[in-house]
Amino acid sequence: MKLPSFIQKRVDQHYLDISLTRILPLVSLLTFGVLVGLVFNTGLDHPYDKLVHVGFFALLTLSIHTLFCCRLRISALVSFALGLGGEAIQGFLPHHHSSLDDALANAIGIALVVAAIALKRSELRQAMVSEPVELEFDQFDLQPVKSRVQSSDSEGDSDK
Repeated sequence: MKLPSFIQKRVDQHYLDISLTRILPLVSLLTFGVLVGLVFNTGLDHPYDKLVHVGFFALLTLSIHTLFCCRLRISALVSFALGLGGEAIQGFLPHHHSSLDDALANAIGIALVVAAIALKRSELRQAMVSEPVELEFDQFDLQPVKSRVQSSDSEGDSDK
């Protein structure tokens, strides 16, 4: 996906490779963070606190991976280190507490993104390597259906 032309011209001037697919995870992360900050602004445990950790760190890992174009394991390690650092800092802040459960939820969010990207890459790799499947229509007394493009070409030939 390309950016609008007036933005793309500025990006091309500075030799930056910024596309909508790179910025979209970051925008999603920022939106998620703002919305969660507005809803859960006290820093106390909530019923959905662990889901917030999973979602935030999944988006963080995806954002780091797409924006900086680094290896997946580096993205995961940076996200995990940020999560551990955040939990350590929370131990010193008033009205906050560090939790091993939060660190585990962060790791689950990171693992979900890593697994999804690895699965997508595996599927793409498998699709590129595998041979096309030949369908035997005659075996079942079936005929292939002509597409509109094929049928319009054949109709044009019959008029001649």
